[in-house]
Amino acid sequence: MKYEIDEIDLEILKILTSNAKISFTDLASIIIVSPSTVHVRVKKMEEAGIIKNFTINIDYKMLGFTFTGYLGVFLDNSNVYEKVVSELKLITQITVIDFTTGPFSVFCKIRSRDSESARDVLRKIQSIVGIQRTETFLSMDEILNEKNSLINSIKL
Repeated sequence: MKYEIDEIDLEILKILTSNAKISFTDLASIIIVSPSTVHVRVKKMEEAGIIKNFTINIDYKMLGFTFTGYLGVFLDNSNVYEKVVSELKLITQITVIDFTTGPFSVFCKIRSRDSESARDVLRKIQSIVGIQRTETFLSMDEILNEKNSLINSIKL
């Protein structure tokens, strides 16, 4: 059964995307409901798969991962997709893997400490059986990484 969110759920989601550490009591006082209402609503949204987890947003540059690149992956054929993706998931520097349309079958985001370690990641990727070739794009500067903009645009 599909879970339909209402205004209260939407407000809960907006606040949690801004501050996942907020207590249900504090959240309840902001949207003027009881803490038990917040608890029940969050639990229902978790069960429905709307809320997947509570997480933090790490600034990887502050941890020394200053290189960000994007990699378009061309596959030998569509039959190798699942095997290739399972191999890509094992490479820790790959932070996003998307199945795409267009010239690439798969598009990956990679983070590394520098261009040399990025080259090592690229070699690992290109050695995976089923990958025909890759195209690499370097990120010069991340302009927007705002996960809240979409939730804040929802109108009920």
